[in-house]
Amino acid sequence: MLCLGLEGTAHTLGVGVVDEKGTVMANVIRMYRPEAGGIHPREAANHHAEVLPLAIQEALEIAGVTPNNIELIAFSQGPGLGPCLRTAATAARALSLQLDIPLIGVNHCVAHLEIGRLLGCTDPVLLYASGANTQVIAFINGKYRVFGETQDIGLGNMLDKFGRTLELPFPAGPRIEELALEGKHLLELPYSVKGMDVAFSGILTAAISQVEKGAKLPDICHSLQETCFAMLVEVTERAMAHTDKSEVLLGGGVVRNQRLFEMTATMANERGTEVFRPVGGLCVDNGAMIAWTGILMHNAGLETSIEDSGVNQKFRTDEVDVVWRNEETCNIVAKSNLEPQSMGSPTRGNNDHGFPKQGAEATLNLTRHYGVQAVSKARVPKGYRDKSLDTTIRKQRTKMEAKLLSRARCLGVPTPVVLDIDPLESIIMIEHLHGVPLKCVLDEWSQGFRRERLAEVGAVVARLHDGGIVHGDLTTSNLMWVPANKNDEKSHRDVKGSNPEGKVALLDFGLASMDDQPEAQGVDLHLLEEAFKSAHVQHIQDLDAAFESYLDTRKDPVAAKKALDKMKEIESRGRYA
Repeated sequence: MLCLGLEGTAHTLGVGVVDEKGTVMANVIRMYRPEAGGIHPREAANHHAEVLPLAIQEALEIAGVTPNNIELIAFSQGPGLGPCLRTAATAARALSLQLDIPLIGVNHCVAHLEIGRLLGCTDPVLLYASGANTQVIAFINGKYRVFGETQDIGLGNMLDKFGRTLELPFPAGPRIEELALEGKHLLELPYSVKGMDVAFSGILTAAISQVEKGAKLPDICHSLQETCFAMLVEVTERAMAHTDKSEVLLGGGVVRNQRLFEMTATMANERGTEVFRPVGGLCVDNGAMIAWTGILMHNAGLETSIEDSGVNQKFRTDEVDVVWRNEETCNIVAKSNLEPQSMGSPTRGNNDHGFPKQGAEATLNLTRHYGVQAVSKARVPKGYRDKSLDTTIRKQRTKMEAKLLSRARCLGVPTPVVLDIDPLESIIMIEHLHGVPLKCVLDEWSQGFRRERLAEVGAVVARLHDGGIVHGDLTTSNLMWVPANKNDEKSHRDVKGSNPEGKVALLDFGLASMDDQPEAQGVDLHLLEEAFKSAHVQHIQDLDAAFESYLDTRKDPVAAKKALDKMKEIESRGRYA
């Protein structure tokens, strides 16, 4: 089978021809470059309409085929800019009708992941960074779940906006990368990580401010890259730790940046995992990735009717039912023309609930402290981060965690007791709780028992927020069920309704902060909801027990409602809608 793929989500018009073995026979790319400013959707669509016929003809010639050899048409159905999407979709419909062959509408973000999986990675975490999109994605429960993403603008768009202030050519990323190589000093810019989410607007404002202050441009570009890329690699590692996956895949135009690849590879090597990146023409938006994903979908029995082929500008990655992941054809190893760039080794560490345990940020070791069983939490240096930035982050987070763990206990929040701290070495000694992360036991509990525990979670978060603390990383990895009978290995289970006694404890205050504003509290609640949508979607209907309990437990019902309303507002913003 040969598939013709049409990509047209933003500034790039792509046409690809791919066969059912994953061989990329042609991959023609035509980019719209505005004379000034950012992308003008209508102008970009006019560009696509003008170059599309010749691009299709060129792709067919390169592949050595005729239109009659094409058996499937695939097109980017979203997300993207409406006029650009409609141009590609209209052409795809016309070709499907003219050639009388099936039509497949493809999610653009999913296509980046699927073309990367051809490199030989079977179940990766995808760091997807492009102009409009910045997401961390992984396959869980039949869908590609978004574990983290930008809270405001995509990384590529941020770089382009910074470039426009300097009158750099579009896209600005490559020129910023060149200038960064000449930078020698790391300037202070906001390091904005919230759980597995990131934010770039504050960094953009700070970088422009550095320009106005007269800082050297190479130093600004160097600092911009080091800060933003470190944030992305950190949240990617956090997603890998949460999902226990051993591969990371890079996708999107921004990941062509060599420094970002080097930082990701360093993280992967430190974890004993692998990193993959397609060649440049398959990193950027392209028609080949659309064609290959179309083949996977078609082989799984999917087809898009003309009536259902309308574009979706806000087509979420996690809206797609990934039924083809159960097909043997999705595990094909890379063809040589993809030239995979792979670093690292797939060896893994301890994968049970024991010790030592390697998290995203720290290594945990079971030890004894003055005769008491304890856990030593050491924030190990991260080789991917600038050394001075890394030292600052580790020291600040260690001291803040010790402070807020103690404060949270005073608020009645079950947390480990802080036994000792060494801020110079970024080590904190805490009480060993004999429990198990909620992510490991939610499936074992009956619905009634699960809802009771989730109500307990809501009460815990409410007490935290009443005290002016936001956790910053409310995932089911950081919520622990601690049975009353620590010696009974089965006491964490709700065996035949036996309802074991215990409590829900909150761990890992490394990203916590003092903040009593509804926005920060709303982000906290949103992170909890996203953790369920990504890893426990089958239990999402039970999460309302947590929010109801949160509302009932907060001392100030008005403040509670503001936080919950803010959570809903955050979800309705462009990146979530």
